[in-house]
Amino acid sequence: MFDKCPGAAHIRTPTIKIKKCPECGREVEIFSHEMLTKCSKCGFTIYNDLEACVQWCKYAVECVGEEMYKALKKKRIAFVCLGNSCRSQMAEAVARKLSSRPNLEFVSMGTNPAQHVEPKVLEVLREENITWRGKPKAIQDKEPIDIVVTMGCEVECPVIPGAKRIDWDIADPCGKDIETYRRTLAIIKEKVAELLKEID
Repeated sequence: MFDKCPGAAHIRTPTIKIKKCPECGREVEIFSHEMLTKCSKCGFTIYNDLEACVQWCKYAVECVGEEMYKALKKKRIAFVCLGNSCRSQMAEAVARKLSSRPNLEFVSMGTNPAQHVEPKVLEVLREENITWRGKPKAIQDKEPIDIVVTMGCEVECPVIPGAKRIDWDIADPCGKDIETYRRTLAIIKEKVAELLKEID
């Protein structure tokens, strides 16, 4: 069956790692092709690779040491507005363009997400040579967030334990002319640049 397959040479039988559950101490089997597994005794999530462990496991500092933890741990910055269709999308797009740091991860979310990103947002981003394909999404509590940046005072942002909150008082340009969008984007660019300088 595989003798004529050009990819046959790359087929590998999955190997098994034995990892100790940091929650209960039980030895857990995890196959090399699996991203994660659950401890059969306590249900704790155990990750296959070191980077995933550092990002998501609450015992990561104890397991890998503070120096390696700081070197590998990513900071997740969430830009939040009401519909996640305008200001927060701009902020995420600009932050991704301006930052070259691999330890920073940017997302945007809305407290009441719209159906689509505002067309004028995509237009002004294209003027900055940013082709953007972001989609509005609701605030997620599945993945940890280190910094929450709210776009305006009308946003009722839920408390996210452990996250630092920064409030940007930026007026919503939705429904206004294209020049208003351009001015809003200019303000966001300036604020994002300042934020990137302040993050350790």
